[in-house]
Parts: sequence; structure tokens; C-alpha cells
Amino acid sequence: MVFTKDGKFIKTFGTLGTGDGQMRSPHAIAFDSQDHLYVADRGNSRVVVFDKDGKFLAAWKQFGRPSGVAIDKNDMLYVTDSQSSDNQGAANYNPGCRRGIRIGSVKDGKVMYYIPPPVPPDPKMQPPIGIVVDGNGAIFAASDDQKDIKKYVKN
Repeated sequence: MVFTKDGKFIKTFGTLGTGDGQMRSPHAIAFDSQDHLYVADRGNSRVVVFDKDGKFLAAWKQFGRPSGVAIDKNDMLYVTDSQSSDNQGAANYNPGCRRGIRIGSVKDGKVMYYIPPPVPPDPKMQPPIGIVVDGNGAIFAASDDQKDIKKYVKN
């Protein structure tokens, strides 16, 4: 939904489905420096990109089955994938993708880095689903199953 700054309703965008501009299970959102909106559409195993007016721009499957998204001051996109499975019979089957964090540029959507998830204390627990990046580039990934936050810094 889009509102004026004083709270008046303007319009909605994005509908239920699998097509362009549609979503099945939006889990998180983030904006880049150009005011493009990035939606973690976990149900469709993609990141959906809209302009600030709600016009569909792209759907990126290369970031896995996203649960969380964040964008840093350099327009790098950080995506947590807490559910991808290579098991063909699984409801969360996502061929070629593994759970973890993928990092890439919002300019071209190319995945440049991959951080594997930490080994959970119980194999039934999901890896982190939430993600933020601070001004120094430290990545914080939160897991509700594990009830913790992992911090990642560059060496």
C-alpha cells in the first residue's frame, strides 16, 4: 500500500500470484539509493524489484529462497535463504540453491559472495532468516529457531 506522508491512502501494488509484480509469500523489504523496493518473496523463491511507484522492474531467482533482505550504503544486496532444499520432493525445492547468505549488487543482480549458514544445534532448526548490515559493513543475521544473532565481519 502507498500512503501520503500524512497517512492518506493512495494505492496498492503487487498481487497474489507467481507472475511479474506478483508475490506469494513476501517476508522482508529493503530500499536502495534509487528508491527501488526489494521484496523477499520466499514463496516464489525470488527477490522482486519495484520502482518507488510500484512498477515491476525485475524478479531475481539467483538469491535463492529469500527470507530476509538488506541493502547497504554501497547498494549491495544481502539476502538470507533459510529454506532452499535440493530434495526434489520437498515443498521448498529450489534446484541449485543452498541455504545461507548471498551478497550482490543491486545494479545488475549478480551474486558475488556466499556465506554458508552456521551448523545449528538441532538439524530441524532453520538458519538465520533476518538480516541487517551496519555502516561499517558488519552483517547481522538473526535466527528465530536458534534464538540468536550471528555477526559477520570482513577479515
